[in-house]
Amino acid sequence: MTIILETKRLILKQPTLSDFDELLLLRTDHHVMQYIGTGDIQTESQVKEFIENAKPYSDKYDLGFYSVFEKETNNFVGQAGLFHLGFNVNQSDIELAYRLHKKYWDKGYATELAKALIEYGFSKFSFPKIVAIVHPENDRSRRVMEKAGMTYHGMIDFKGSKLPCYEIFNNKTDLNEVKLVPATIKEYPVIQNMGRFYVYDMSEYMGKEEGWEIPEDGLYECIDFKKYWEDENSFSFLIHYQNEIAGFAIIDKKGSCTEIDFNMAQFFILRKFKNKGIGKYVAQECFKKFTGTWEVMVIPGNEGAYRFWRTTIKNYTDNNFTEYTRDIAHFNNSRKNIFKFDSKKII
Repeated sequence: MTIILETKRLILKQPTLSDFDELLLLRTDHHVMQYIGTGDIQTESQVKEFIENAKPYSDKYDLGFYSVFEKETNNFVGQAGLFHLGFNVNQSDIELAYRLHKKYWDKGYATELAKALIEYGFSKFSFPKIVAIVHPENDRSRRVMEKAGMTYHGMIDFKGSKLPCYEIFNNKTDLNEVKLVPATIKEYPVIQNMGRFYVYDMSEYMGKEEGWEIPEDGLYECIDFKKYWEDENSFSFLIHYQNEIAGFAIIDKKGSCTEIDFNMAQFFILRKFKNKGIGKYVAQECFKKFTGTWEVMVIPGNEGAYRFWRTTIKNYTDNNFTEYTRDIAHFNNSRKNIFKFDSKKII
């Protein structure tokens, strides 16, 4: 049998007639089938029909409901796979499903399969979304979906019944769609508007510090960014992802000492675009675009920014950077944690 996918403990293979006896046992087990479809067990002819249709469907769509075996014992565990929702090829939703022999419940196999199939669907096929239909009373499977990262979408009409639907979206980012666009003075108001969100995000870490109290009008204030367009040694950029603004980056030449060529003056990724690799990609594009000795300064206590910059710079420089803390004269002698590196040395 053709191996489709392997997990840490399991192997998924294309079903064949040699699986008939095991599939019949699985699909005639009331415990297994009670929350599937109408809850009825299947007949021999229904199982044979499934096996006969499995390969043509898989050959055409490269999807299927596969036979699952333990790696260690080669024992038949059950079924799992990805296929068109309800095997209806006239719609685009892709369904994740599984059914396991009862003796293999409570081993973590269902969660292991769900996670692997989601990764498989997103990495191999770039599906934008994967869904799972669950019986309202099947709390066990609902927990599996949640452990696999899926979220409850709501009740949907499915084969004549209203059933809970879980879903997970493909958050993998096409970095070719990320653009660093020079911002002119016309874009100054756009960046200034994002400044409130910038400060709001920092307040998660800085909110207990003096001066970070929430204003009475409920609106955080940000410094006036216009100064960067008034300085010929400052370079402002809007960050775009596909057709949306995703943040901004501003680079200047004001380091902690005269040997510094470039400093990351301001850097912000809107929350909806965080944790997608966009920030790391844009930072590295800035380092490549402006080659020289860099500093990146972080306000002490801003742990989110500190972790991001330390990881990003460490990866970019292959750990070839220095880190120190200084009082910065042009910031009213305020203290900054600073990362320093030379982007000219990065091949």
